[in-house]
Amino acid sequence: MATSDPSCDICLNLHVTKSATVWCSECEEAICEECEQRHRIQKATKYHKTIKIEDYQELPIYIANIKLECEDHNQKLDFYCSIHDEPCCTRCVSEKHKDCRELKPLPEVAEGVKSSAAFSDLEDRVKDMSQVIGQLIEEKLYHQSNLEVQSKTIISEVDRVRKAINKHLNSIQNELLISIATTKGQQSENIDNLVGKLSKMKTNVAEIASGLEKTKQHASDYQTFLGVRKWIPEIENQERDVISIESDQGMADVDLQLTMNKILDKIEKNISEFGRLEIYFSPPKKFVLRKEKQGQILLIPSPRCFSKIKLSKIRSFDIQKAECKGDENGLITGCEMFEDNRIVLIDKRNNRLVIHREGFFIKQIRFDDTPLDVTIIDSNTVAVTFVEKKIISMVDVISSKILKTIPVVNKCFGICSFSGKLVVSLNDKIMKILALSGNVVSIVSIKDNATYCSVMNDKIYYAAQARGVIYCCDLNGSVLWEFSCRKSDHPQGIAHDASGNVFVSCENANKVIVIDFNGKESRVLLTSDDGLTKPRAVHYNRKTDILLVCNKLGRSFMYKVQNIN
Repeated sequence: MATSDPSCDICLNLHVTKSATVWCSECEEAICEECEQRHRIQKATKYHKTIKIEDYQELPIYIANIKLECEDHNQKLDFYCSIHDEPCCTRCVSEKHKDCRELKPLPEVAEGVKSSAAFSDLEDRVKDMSQVIGQLIEEKLYHQSNLEVQSKTIISEVDRVRKAINKHLNSIQNELLISIATTKGQQSENIDNLVGKLSKMKTNVAEIASGLEKTKQHASDYQTFLGVRKWIPEIENQERDVISIESDQGMADVDLQLTMNKILDKIEKNISEFGRLEIYFSPPKKFVLRKEKQGQILLIPSPRCFSKIKLSKIRSFDIQKAECKGDENGLITGCEMFEDNRIVLIDKRNNRLVIHREGFFIKQIRFDDTPLDVTIIDSNTVAVTFVEKKIISMVDVISSKILKTIPVVNKCFGICSFSGKLVVSLNDKIMKILALSGNVVSIVSIKDNATYCSVMNDKIYYAAQARGVIYCCDLNGSVLWEFSCRKSDHPQGIAHDASGNVFVSCENANKVIVIDFNGKESRVLLTSDDGLTKPRAVHYNRKTDILLVCNKLGRSFMYKVQNIN
């Protein structure tokens, strides 16, 4: 920034000290209020543009220090040589640029620079860089917190297995826990180092962005023109640094996974380790910087055509049997997936929430009342509906504690989340949109009662099982389209992919269908031949393109959803 509290340069020449109020970039002088009046009317200066001294002090140091006089000849810089990429005075022209054919008046070259394509492109690139670096930091911090969740999940599984075996495993259990802590610490430290590097780059880009904004507001065209020449190489260096970071192994997403040893057979003779901690580095997300001069554009994922959807089975698993006396076989009425692929299921019959990961049981959370559906709020929190109690409970799946209870007046059934809000299906043909605080955002009247619902792009999808109709409506309840299947199919669970294709479980028909985004066509994806027996709860993980389908009596299926080439 320029020097604080400057004095009037004109008055200083008269050995008088007065505080300056404006700055003239053409005179390169700070001017007080009294001198400014003469400056505005004198023939030589009346067309000079001045800015407030406070605005001048906000200019970047590089811009504020730009001189209008040639350092070699102390003459005004009147021309610009495109060949040498430098401003020059009349003596420079005669001495060093007499053979240059690309000489133009400097005011003509600098005129309109703030609205030029080059300035706009630089602004876009700085903004794009800031966004890209911010996203990279956000993703790495998310994966850092995810490491904590994964390590806690692994430790929980280790503890469960540990209770089933004898004291012989104490020493190797400790070795594994140390390995987990050490590995997590190493990977977390790697992320901290990378985030530190990215944060420094973000600070540099932010400084350029700030300088651009203030230059755009307060600097002269000449100053702006020369400032742009300085900043373009700087932002190019930042772009190269970010592109080079992409190939850094530290940008790979780190997942901690545990492969348990089959310790229950011949444990004392055959087991030398508690388990093997494995680190999986998945490729980082690709990004493209916005550089129009190189013809680059941001990548946009192509939509998935419903007629080309192909399912590849990942695995199937049964819900962990309840262990309390008097418990019955499970009755699955709700399901969803965390981003780390933990699966949360609602066992209505045994009043519990069950968590699995990759087919392995992790834990269960017991309730005093009967739950029906679940939706994920964040990496550790879910919202659960209780029909008869007419409440929604926020549950921390790590501590197993209920964090908050939201009364909803009516009986509540299916629930989903979007944009930091909850949508819950109630009786009397009503859906409520709630803030996470519990405040009612709006009440939506719908065509028919529905157990489950799903929301995307301000559209609500629900299945009226009694009539065999699937609806798509806006947030006011106005029907956008409806799709009829056989009433006897009893459509229940509903989910959608990022392209708007709708997946519906038909409980009585033992099938899952997909409906295209405009509700005109459908296909059968899964049937009883695939193991479906009264499928009810379904969920689509739009981040991983995994479809989860749960039979009512406990068997669940995971499928990778792909396009047929």
